[in-house]
Amino acid sequence: MHPSGATQAVLATARRRPSAVAVEADGHEVTYGDLVARADRLAAKLPSGALIAVVAPRGAATVVGALAAWRAGSAYLPVDPAYPGERIAWMLQDSGAAVVCTTAEVHGPLGAVLPAAPAAVIDPLGDLVSAGGRIPAPGAGLPEGTAYVVYTSGSTGRPKGVAVGAAGLEQLVTWHNRTFGLSATDRTTLLASPGFDASVWEIWPALAAGASLVVVPEEVRADARALRGWLIDAGITVSFVPTVVAEGLAALPWPASTALRTVLTGGDRLGAAPPASLPWQLVNNYGVSEATVVTTSTVVEPGTLVPSIGTPIEGTVVEVVDDDLQPVPDGTPGELLVGGVAVALGYLGQPAQTAERFVTGPDGAPRYRTGDLVRRRHDSSLEYLGRLDDQLSIRGFRIEPGEVVAALERLPRVAAAVVAGDGQGSARRLVAWVVPASGEALEVDDVRQAIERQLPASMVPSLIVPLEALPTTTHGKVDRDMLLASLSGPARGARVPGDGPLADPTAAVIASVVADLLGLDSVGADEDFFLLGGHSMLGAELLGRLEDLFGVEMSLRALFDAPTVAEIAASVNAACSAPA
Repeated sequence: MHPSGATQAVLATARRRPSAVAVEADGHEVTYGDLVARADRLAAKLPSGALIAVVAPRGAATVVGALAAWRAGSAYLPVDPAYPGERIAWMLQDSGAAVVCTTAEVHGPLGAVLPAAPAAVIDPLGDLVSAGGRIPAPGAGLPEGTAYVVYTSGSTGRPKGVAVGAAGLEQLVTWHNRTFGLSATDRTTLLASPGFDASVWEIWPALAAGASLVVVPEEVRADARALRGWLIDAGITVSFVPTVVAEGLAALPWPASTALRTVLTGGDRLGAAPPASLPWQLVNNYGVSEATVVTTSTVVEPGTLVPSIGTPIEGTVVEVVDDDLQPVPDGTPGELLVGGVAVALGYLGQPAQTAERFVTGPDGAPRYRTGDLVRRRHDSSLEYLGRLDDQLSIRGFRIEPGEVVAALERLPRVAAAVVAGDGQGSARRLVAWVVPASGEALEVDDVRQAIERQLPASMVPSLIVPLEALPTTTHGKVDRDMLLASLSGPARGARVPGDGPLADPTAAVIASVVADLLGLDSVGADEDFFLLGGHSMLGAELLGRLEDLFGVEMSLRALFDAPTVAEIAASVNAACSAPA
């Protein structure tokens, strides 16, 4: 069941170069020899032909758990331990995971939501937490040839598990290492969250090549300026970053001597080509979880007016079709279908959704209907035009508004909700409008805290706006245009603009910058950047502007700890008065 090529390559490196660094994080190193030894000790306890959930932070624990699952002849399910406990519990139950591999650090806080027997909790970096020998496989199996399962946002109100085949992963690894020339001398990054399928792309090509996988520190992941310094200091040669971060990196000056040669990006529409002065190449990629991470790819040449999403990677078939799934002429917009070995095996326990999205192509082979609108250019590359449905892409995460709406409407005090995306690029955010149940009063902070217990951070609306009723069109449908238009007007939630005096000149400048970033007319001294709709990406941009204006450097952690305009101003003033 496991991808033999990637596994055998890791084992071969462990035999030839056991002391070579496989995973590095915060100065701690796990060698290839140690990686395989730990995985084999764990594999001896795991069932074959089952699904092994790996609930662990970015780094060695996730890699050990996944490799152990493959060594046991099973597939793995990566789960981000930062997800709310309710969501983790639901995913474990829905997937039918036989075993939960986690670390002692994670097991403590999540012990209440982790399943009881027949599942067992195992520490991938230590010993079996639960007693017993090898754990028997459950009766329900996975689709034959499954390598891993990853959960995506679901339009029905619950996330859905995508079973991805070993053959598709093998193809991804082979294409990646051949195209980008990965070797044992490379140092590549692990930046994506464990539950995001981009982490699969980061981990396995690097380890199959015998390279070192370096975990990006949490505090620099979303901050282009801080990430630039870290990439240079760490000697990184190849890195994946979300689109908004890639655009930030490309806009910064770089030393010509940097080891970095390739930056891979994807998840959002790339707004502009990089300058010719960059010492590294920018590669734009497009893909979906249902087709093994990467479907199309292209090097973005400087001067390109509208960057494309490229051409299909080897072994992948793409078609642009109309509503009847018939091909359309080049230059005509149509839905993108993906075929080839990369196509996933379907949704776990969702036959109706699988039949709807996975269709049969003219050659009798499966195709995945992406729901993305594209057109083929004269040079055969594809241009991304948007979505055919309500699905949103925000900061690299694909979000089904229906899942967020369902979570909001499960709250006892909420009668109805609407969710939409507002803004472009790094300023794009998720907005929710909520109507209270009859006789109930809604506090925005209470709604936010309740929704944070159900949804991962990427799906929590940046702005929550209480309304007495949802506006409708003449046809009786919710008037989304009116809702979005109200964000720039006086109906912007329960916020009172201009809260708090701005006597301090520094605070006045910062308030102006915050208002510009968030599209507001004015911001008061006591207003919270994040409660106004800011997020980590915009926070990094705010810190960059403050460095340009005041010559001070602040961390995202400091911004999270002191997010009001007055507090930010106090931090800036303190830094300016400190001796150089």
